[in-house]
Order: sequence, then structure tokens, then C-alpha cells
Amino acid sequence: MIRGASRLLLCSTVSLSALLAIAPAKAQDGSTSLEEIDVIGTTPIGGDGLDRDKVPSAVTSVTQSDFSGVSQRSVSEAIARKTPSVSLADVQGNPYFKDFYFRGFVASPLNGTPQGIAVYQNGVRQNEAFGDTVNFDLIPEVAIDRADVFTNNPVFGLNALGGALNIKMKNGFTYQGLETEFLAGSFGKYSGNAQWGQQFGNWSAYLALEGERDGGWRDFSNSNVKRLYGDIGYKGDAAEIHFNVSLADTHLGVVGPTPQELLDRDGRKAVYTGPQTTDNKAAQFNLTGQFDLSNAWSLQTNAYYRRFKQSHVDGNDTDVRLCEDPVLAAAGNLCLEADDIIDPATGTNPDDDDPRLIVRDKNGNPVVAPAGFEDRPGSIERSWTKSQTVGGTAQATNTNELWGKTNHFVVGVSYDHGWTDFRGNSELGIIPDDLQVDGTGDIYHTTIPGGILPTDVKTRNDYLGIYASNTLDVTDRLSATIGARLNYAHISLKDFSPFVNYSDEAMTIPAGSGIDGKHNFTRFNPMAGVTYKITPETTAYASYSETNRAPTPLELACADPSNPCQLEGFLVSDPPLKQVVTRTGEIGLRGHTTPGFGGLLNWKVGGYFAYNNNDILTIPSFITGRGYFRNAGDTQRAGVELSADYQTDTWGMYANYSYIDATFRSNVTLGSPNSPSANGAGEINVRKGDHLPAIPEHQAKIGVAWRPVPKLTLGADVVIMSSQYLVGDESNQERKLKGYAVFNANASWQVTDQIRVFGLIDNVFNQRYATYGTFYDNDDIEFLNLSGSRSITPARPRGAYVGVGYKFTADAAPVLVTKN
Repeated sequence: MIRGASRLLLCSTVSLSALLAIAPAKAQDGSTSLEEIDVIGTTPIGGDGLDRDKVPSAVTSVTQSDFSGVSQRSVSEAIARKTPSVSLADVQGNPYFKDFYFRGFVASPLNGTPQGIAVYQNGVRQNEAFGDTVNFDLIPEVAIDRADVFTNNPVFGLNALGGALNIKMKNGFTYQGLETEFLAGSFGKYSGNAQWGQQFGNWSAYLALEGERDGGWRDFSNSNVKRLYGDIGYKGDAAEIHFNVSLADTHLGVVGPTPQELLDRDGRKAVYTGPQTTDNKAAQFNLTGQFDLSNAWSLQTNAYYRRFKQSHVDGNDTDVRLCEDPVLAAAGNLCLEADDIIDPATGTNPDDDDPRLIVRDKNGNPVVAPAGFEDRPGSIERSWTKSQTVGGTAQATNTNELWGKTNHFVVGVSYDHGWTDFRGNSELGIIPDDLQVDGTGDIYHTTIPGGILPTDVKTRNDYLGIYASNTLDVTDRLSATIGARLNYAHISLKDFSPFVNYSDEAMTIPAGSGIDGKHNFTRFNPMAGVTYKITPETTAYASYSETNRAPTPLELACADPSNPCQLEGFLVSDPPLKQVVTRTGEIGLRGHTTPGFGGLLNWKVGGYFAYNNNDILTIPSFITGRGYFRNAGDTQRAGVELSADYQTDTWGMYANYSYIDATFRSNVTLGSPNSPSANGAGEINVRKGDHLPAIPEHQAKIGVAWRPVPKLTLGADVVIMSSQYLVGDESNQERKLKGYAVFNANASWQVTDQIRVFGLIDNVFNQRYATYGTFYDNDDIEFLNLSGSRSITPARPRGAYVGVGYKFTADAAPVLVTKN
């Protein structure tokens, strides 16, 4: 069904786009005249204002109407709802904590996920300093004015391998009024927000507050979200200056994947081990300015400070057991199982009686097994991250003619400095019937390399970028763009983990544990492209670009297979990693027309090819919950995108289809110890042409809105995703995670000019599906008697929500569907 629907949508959209591309662009009587977005900022800081039709790549814009009303979900869900080639993977079972995939590249809040998308908010980089993670839960949703999804443009700096997401916030010049909105519904969800904006002559002010609580439909998955955004602005004849503040405090219950067998037995609300929680706090202060220096020159600047704190708790089973040595076992001493360790000195498993395997407390004394631990051994991993970043950008734009031709030139420099303190430890625990590990208070470690060690690491990173871009109108139809960015990254790591010496050299945790180091990465990334207006309403484009990603401090500190890390908790070593370089080519058509039956149609069709050299992947180890990073050869993403958006006074419709072919381009052996296809060493052999996991090949999104009377709007949409390989099945030997089609419906009634009531139903037909799957070790928790290997994160069942909004000043009726 999924494949048939994808083919039907593909054929329909191609035919519609082809016919309308050559249709006469003549307005009909009664057609709707809609405002076009003529210019777009093509840099992180914006303000350069290039004609959208001269951008030689695909750009999708999501406006404030997509972040409000009946479409209000989370920031990532609002962007994904209509944007082609965007899918969400619910790794952790929390609506605020999803992986955001674009063209097979990911922006994820989860440490350990190799990042491939650069994200900016008002010119401030949102990829955190430590692991380049992106926490969408910290972005104030109600305050978003627009979000632009860019493809291949090196100007956006590090991490823009697959593209960039540039979010622009509201201010008192772009939003005036006062309104509030409240929503409540299924699974104990309720939310409220308020925003106010006002212009006072040359000055403006804007303030937004929002709070949400979600009880979670699965056990132990509740969330609390609090966010604030404020902006004070000044606009004169030749300058516009803004100071804005963004604050957020969130608590997220992240329940993670659960064995399929357990879901079938105990219901889809069941969770595996816990507790699993993430607490995030962020504060960002940003000063921006735009200055007209002359008729042709302008200057755009920003300077910022950002502070991020995260605490993570992860309850698990453990590979700690009573020691094999009968004397130690009789005393109740615990050891890490030798089968899960590779001694780097010998390349083999150590002896079971190796003293370095003994579990010890912070004073170096052997830990005695707590009561009940022998039957239900567990562990709680905790980590604390404190990051601060400062930086800024200075950019100049010139619109002087060049050789008598219209020309648009941008040059800029950016600098980001970040420093992070990271700590982590492990506590022994007992696993009760509800699988939520009870801590015993015993903080423990082992002394063998690759074992379980406490962590206290400080990192510093300096990112410098110099970029330039020039767009020249060669003719009145042909525009050519060339550009480049020079990226420099300096990363240093210093280990402050405790030095413990037990008067026996064999039982010493070396100071530094091998993490200390300094790393430098430099890359010059060029780009070039052309656009050509076939007709005044139809534009063709083609481009080529290169982008790079330097390894993060987290990846550099966790790159040794003999010393795997608890990915949310531990760092142990730093063999060098190579930076990832992506080369992208793109070609396409886009246009708009007023067809014979009225209304306005916008459409796009395009294809792309992105090739990664030295891609960095996360490799799981034999030790439960641990892994490491490595360069795993080359990978490739290639695809096709088609989209159309049609609107009249009473109807709004959109449809898009994406095909993504994400494959390995090198033969490589990877660790996947829990895969049924793994060999005795826990490895799988990946062949050139095997598909990357977690990326649906076929994606389709269709939506419609109808206004039968001026005050009533009815809407529905469907998201269709094809099957995908499970994470850990990079060799493509196991059964795929099934595809799905999810229908949603909404309605809105403008009761008065000030009052609006609305409702929405997610997953109307209560589809049972999942967006993420992997493998697990069914021997980990013996009393569950599990025999399977697949572990998935089930998606939410049907949910119904109602809300009310009140505007203290009336304005025009909302637009049905925004242009993308």
C-alpha cells in the first residue's frame, strides 16, 4: 500500500508540475492574489536579502502560521509536517526529543548521534558545543516568525553536510498585538502561551511565554516545558538593532526502545529499563544589528552568549556479576564480566580473576553485592554537562553593479568559542518488576581499560569561519553564484578524572585516561550555481557545493574500540578521527502559476546527490549500553523531491513526495553485537550499496484545508513513510521496520473577532506503527525470559485535543496553507 501510494503521488505531482510549468500565467477572474516571499536571507545571520528565484538550490520556508493553531505540536514536528525529505525518528519515546532527518542527514538531541545539519536561531548556532546536538525543546515555538530549510550551502559552516535550518524569531516590528492560547487533551497534555508585541515610534518590544505539560502515553514518559523569549528593538533610517533573550527549562521522560516481545506481551505502553530522564536548561543573550552604510553597502552583525546545562539519568541492566573467583564470590565481591572486555595489551579477553575487573568504590575498596543484586543486577548511569559559548558574526553586503550587471555580494567572518565541563558516574542498582532501577547508593568503577570509569572532562572548542558569496545577473534570465567558506576548528580536551592508586600498578586508573589532546581541522569549501528563468514564472537551477564537519569533542574523546563509552555518560580515549567532507550536486525546477480554475499554485521538482568521505558512525560494543565512534568509509545520499502548494480563498492544499537513496559506498566491518546476523566477534560485514538504517526511502505528505464559511476552517493531512532498516542492521540482512500512513484532522472556528476555538485529532485511525527500531541482548534481564532480538519505540496512538485562543486586537482571518 505504501509503495503504491508513493508511486501514485509521484506520477500525479510530476504530471501536475509539468503541465502547470507551461500553463499561461494569467490571473483569472475571482482568483486570489497572495503575497509572495520575494527575498530571503542566505546566511546564518540573514539580512542580505537575495531574490529567492536566484538561489541555486532548493529552499523550503515554514512561516508562523505553521507553528500556531491547529498545527501546534513541537518545533521539529511543525517543520516536518510539510517540508519535503524531512522525517522524524522517535528514538527516545518523547515528542520533544526526536531526531530530525533531512535528506538522510540528522540533527539530534541525543549524544552519540553523528550530526549533519546546522541549526541557527537569529544567527546563533544551536548545535551544542560538546556533541553538536540540537535540542529543539529549548527553542521558543510561539515566538518563531519563520524557519528556512536550506540545502547545499557551505556558508552555514560546520555541520551543514545535508543542509541548514535557519530560524528567525518575532519582534515588535514584525508582530503587534496581544494574544493567548490554551490547549488540553489526551495523555494529560495541556499547554498555554501568550505573546505581546508593540512598536513605539522607532522602538519595539516583544515578549512570549509558553508552558507545556505532557503526561506521556507510555509509562514514565511525562514532560514539562517552560520557555521565554523577549526582544527589544530600535529601527532608524539607516540602522536596526535588537537585543533578544531566550530562556528554557525542560524535563523530559525519555523511555527509549522496548523489546518487541515485551510490547506484544504487556502492551504498547510498556517500557524497558529506567529511569530515563533528561533535564535541559538554556539561556541565550543575543545582540544583532543591521546598518546601511551607503546606497550599496550594508553591514549585519551579531554577538551572543549561550549557556547550556543538561543532566541525564539512565537506568540499565549491567554486566557486573559476582566474581568468578570462588574466594571473591564467597565474600560477595563483584566483577565486570571478562567476556565483555578486550584487553588492549593482549587483544584478548582478560582472565576472569584479573584484579582489574573487580568493582570498587571511590576509595578503591571492593564493593560487596547489595541485597537482591545477584538476582536482578542493574546500574544507573548519570551524566552532567555544562557548556558555555560566546561568539559573533560580522557580515557586509554590497549591491553595486558589476560590469553593468546587477550583482549581490556578501562577505563575512564568524567566531564561536565554547567550553564544556562534563562529568559522569555509575551507581549499582536493583531491577524491580517495573524495570525502573532502584539505586543502592554504591558509586562504582573498575580499573581495567575499557571498563567502567568515572569521568570528569573539560573541553574547549574554537570555530572560525570566513565566507563570501556573489550572485551576478549575467542576463535578465541567467544568474550565476559562486561562493566559499574557510572553516577552522581547534578542539582541546583535558581529563580531570580522579587519579586512584591502589599500591598495585595493575590496579591503577591512570591520570588523564588517554583523553588529553589537542586537535585542529581546516577545510576550504567552495560552491557554484546558476539559475535560469525559463518563463517569468518558471526557474531552473543547478549547483555544486562542498561542506565539512569536524569531529566533536565527544567523538574525539570516544574513538577507541578497546575503550568504549557509555554514550550518554562516559569518555575514555581519543585516537584521531578524520573530518567528514560532503560533496553535493543539485538540479531542479520551481515556479508559480494561476491555473485556469483560479487560485495560486507554487511547485518544485528537483534531484540531488550528496557524497560523504570518511563518514563518522556510532559503533556499539559488547558492553551493554556502550560504544565508540569511528570513520567508516564513504556514504552517499541521492534523491528526488516534488512538491506543490495550491491556494484559493476557500481551499488550501499541498502535496510532496521524496525519494531518498542512502547507501554505504565502501565495504566495511562494523560492530553490532546484538544483531542476529553478527558473527562470533559481534561484527557485521557491510557491503558497498547496503542502505543506511533509520531512513525511509519513500516519503509523502498531503494536506488540505477548506473554509466552507468565513469563520470555519476544516483540515486534514496524511504522512506516509515507507519501511526502513533497523539501527544495527547496516548489512541489511534483517526484516525491516514497517512503513506507515498516519492521518490527522483539525478544525477551527472563529467565534468572534477575538475568540477562536480549535481542535485536532492525531493518528485518526489509531495506526500502530514505529519510527525507530534497533536490537537488544535478550539475556540482559534474565527474569523477563525474553527470546527476541528486535527493540522498537512505538509511536503515539490516537489523541484528541481542544483549545481556545483569544486576541485582544482583531485582525484578518489566517491564511489556509503557507507557501513552502
